[in-house]
Amino acid sequence: MTRIILLAVVSKFASRPSCTPVSRTALREIGMHSSGAILRVAKVARCWKALLLSVLVLTPLLFSQTSTTSLHGVISDAKGAVLPGATVTIDDPATGFTRSTTTDSQGVYQFVQIPPATYSFSASAKGFATVKQENVRLLVGTPGTLNLTLGVQGEAVTVEVSAQAQAVNTEDATLGHAFGTEKIESLPFEGRDPVGILSLQPGVVWVGKNVDQSFDSRGGSVNGARSDQTNVTLDGIDNNDQELGRAFQGALRSTLDSLQEFRVTTSNSNADTGRSSGAQVNLVTKSGTNNWHGSAYEYNRSGIGEANDWFNKQTQLNSGEPNKPPHLVRNTFGATFGGPIKKDRVFFFAAYEGQRTRENFQAFRIVPSDNLRQGMISYLTCGAGQATDCANPTQVVALSPQQFASLDPNCGPNGSCPLGAGANPAVLQVFQTYPHPNTNAVGDGLNFAGFTFSAPAPGKLDTYIAKLDINLTQNGNHRVFVRGGLQNDHSVLKKEPVSQTGDSGPEFPGLTPNLLNLNNSKGIIASYTAVLRNNLINNFRYGYIRQGEDTVGTKNEHFVHFRGLDNPLGFNTSTNSHVPVNNFVDDVTWTKGKHTLQFGGNFRIINNIRSSNST
Repeated sequence: MTRIILLAVVSKFASRPSCTPVSRTALREIGMHSSGAILRVAKVARCWKALLLSVLVLTPLLFSQTSTTSLHGVISDAKGAVLPGATVTIDDPATGFTRSTTTDSQGVYQFVQIPPATYSFSASAKGFATVKQENVRLLVGTPGTLNLTLGVQGEAVTVEVSAQAQAVNTEDATLGHAFGTEKIESLPFEGRDPVGILSLQPGVVWVGKNVDQSFDSRGGSVNGARSDQTNVTLDGIDNNDQELGRAFQGALRSTLDSLQEFRVTTSNSNADTGRSSGAQVNLVTKSGTNNWHGSAYEYNRSGIGEANDWFNKQTQLNSGEPNKPPHLVRNTFGATFGGPIKKDRVFFFAAYEGQRTRENFQAFRIVPSDNLRQGMISYLTCGAGQATDCANPTQVVALSPQQFASLDPNCGPNGSCPLGAGANPAVLQVFQTYPHPNTNAVGDGLNFAGFTFSAPAPGKLDTYIAKLDINLTQNGNHRVFVRGGLQNDHSVLKKEPVSQTGDSGPEFPGLTPNLLNLNNSKGIIASYTAVLRNNLINNFRYGYIRQGEDTVGTKNEHFVHFRGLDNPLGFNTSTNSHVPVNNFVDDVTWTKGKHTLQFGGNFRIINNIRSSNST
């Protein structure tokens, strides 16, 4: 199935007599797939000018999903009078990126569409001392504000200060929080999973990892919006889970040590986000710098101090086995490395992370009771001639194999029962292959009983990330980056629809797992940012992310099924799912006088390719 989605918000720059008055914005959404087409178009003015397929934001300093940021402020003198024509410059010594502008008639300066980083800031004006400010930290999607006062040149030649730009967002109504590298590295998270950080935002519902979100979509719900309404972007490109729509879980995984920073907007997102009513998640990958830098790490959670599962402990004690807890061992390791290929011009960054888990979970199966294994049938009755409540029978009657056989006196080897009257001996032979029941937590308490065991669910995750940054010009006014990512995962699924209890893993101890999950998702992202003029910036990005998940079942086993019982051998189908997404994003920022106009478009082509051996 192929689906093409085009989202745009369009607004005209000025009214003309030949144009029909219309509302300020209009939304276009076109969806196409193999079974038909859906077209919903809200028409705008019938003007001789072609309407731009774009997102136009008339509020200053709004941000698109291109993972950039901005800085603005006012330059004034010691008496509070604004200084028009002052020269303002920001510089990132780590990458050689620099950009300059001049203040307008109100003393206001603006830097838009700039990469998140820690900048050096300087301001100068004729007759005034130059002010330099270090460590101006700008986070992704968070408008920075920095106002400076210049003293007359006779007082000092250069004034150097060190501080950060204002962290409070006073430019728009978005609610959320940005995390920088320091917070990402210092916060402890189980399994080094970025999802753990994203779930810390106010208004986010977190139900833990033990809830299967295929059947429970509460996990990741933000301020009442469904979890599949969260929009995840990686370096400005759509990175949503197109299959299950899980919140905070992209199609392409990012490791903690590969993230420079990210921001989660939980409410009041701007029009330029382009889609979804839930949270907006922007993730930014680290880049190389003029300095060589790297890291190596390993986190190990051993089996020391493991606690036993209550059901597993009860089963072991009843069977005379030692109290042995299930395994819970996790080993996460990786490394990062980055640096310059050519100083101030070309940089690279690479990261690898692997995770090996040796975990068990408590699985339940429904098996024949010991009586049923011998051909004895049990049922409830209200009693022969007794004044009992027949609506709620409590008396158990067990029929012996002979009594069961006598229920059909006409059944014989020459008639409808070639194997003789009573229980089918072939079925009883299959019943002997089941393990004896060891729990009453599942089953009907009569003919069907429960069997529970500690099921192994090992996992192997590998993540590869590489990024190349190029300053096409010395000052970085024309920048290109390319990012590639690859996953190689192999894990045992813990839930399945075929099992009577919903538990997956091996059907019984000693058997192979019923369902394996293989993930080989991969993607490439490319970006070109061009400062066409001091007041005109274009940012184009293309991303191809192929979400590939295969579920491998055990359909090569014999299929033996009894209604109400789990199969004696696992029997599951295999499914191959590939969802490639091509995403084209372009954003233009134009400063005209006191106004900053931002417009652009987001075009996505989504294919859903599936195959299965289900019959």
